[in-house]
Amino acid sequence: MRLSVQPALERGRKYAFPAAWAAMLTMGVGLHEPAPSFDVSSYLSFVTVSSAQAQPRGEPAFLLMNADPVAITFVRHEVSESDEAAPRTTREASGGHGRFAAPGNAVRRQVQVRPISPRSADELAGFFRAVAYTLTDVRQGEAVPPIKVDRVPGDLGAKDGNERKSLFITALLPVILEANQRVLADREQLLYLRNKLAADPRMLTAIERIWLDDLADRYETSIDKLDELVRRVDIVPPSMAIAQAGVESGWGTSFAARNGNALYGQIQAVGRHAVEVPWKPGSGMPQPFADVGEATDAYVINLNTHPAYASFRAERAGMRDRLEHPDGYRLIGTLLRYSERGQGYVQFVRQIMRENELSDFDRARLSSF
Repeated sequence: MRLSVQPALERGRKYAFPAAWAAMLTMGVGLHEPAPSFDVSSYLSFVTVSSAQAQPRGEPAFLLMNADPVAITFVRHEVSESDEAAPRTTREASGGHGRFAAPGNAVRRQVQVRPISPRSADELAGFFRAVAYTLTDVRQGEAVPPIKVDRVPGDLGAKDGNERKSLFITALLPVILEANQRVLADREQLLYLRNKLAADPRMLTAIERIWLDDLADRYETSIDKLDELVRRVDIVPPSMAIAQAGVESGWGTSFAARNGNALYGQIQAVGRHAVEVPWKPGSGMPQPFADVGEATDAYVINLNTHPAYASFRAERAGMRDRLEHPDGYRLIGTLLRYSERGQGYVQFVRQIMRENELSDFDRARLSSF
């Protein structure tokens, strides 16, 4: 028996050492494998509560708590939408204008525009062709590409009258729509907060009051005059803005338009220019701007704040009360003080609006590419 077992033992010793290493290697690989992953957020709640505030066991605390209790309530005020606040994105946190951002959902609905800087009228026309953007398509209900021309090409005057006007209108329309879009974002939040104040003034958070103060400051009034603020925070119809810019700048060919983006005939009599231009401030001298967008924003805020245009704001508010869309052809009739020509100026601008069918653009909208 011993003789028969001995060879087997000898063979066992031969393979025992390699087998032991193989077993250790297998165990090592197993230990190296990562443990199955799981989301610990459903088990943890990083919030300090007192015993009186402690939640009963059941729902995780993060599902029950208000994630941002002191922020503005950024909601779309529609019956069909849930009251639950949507998560805030990085863009929402940084978007908006003025010292404080516009409301979150309004920012999400805003189209982000693409800036372009054409060196010539031909380059501008080529860009419009490349994105298939024509005024004919817009009149037929197509959305306007979200582009923002930063300056008027210096050689626009070399084009014949019809092409020059067409290029100017095509370039300016998305700039005006983008400016109006930001105004509407502020207006939506303003109307929501006004209703909230009417229900219970104590419901307004500190941040909401700061936002309202900032908005009122930009529109040169105060939050104790909310109805007046609502009259001021509203759009300027594109038909009216395009017609006035065309008249005041010679369809983008005037010296002030080419050298200082002065499109709307605004005057800077005193102070210092914010940009370098070959003229000095003085009586009747145009106010220059860094780009076309800045000039458009200044034009909109001028109509929405200056005492001379109170009748414009009142007529527009009346249209809103009647559930009408602001009509540029009618509203231009209130700007008798925009020019020394008075009624003659109004009639001329209306003629420009009719000849170029600019009212077609009052309901235009930006696309999102």
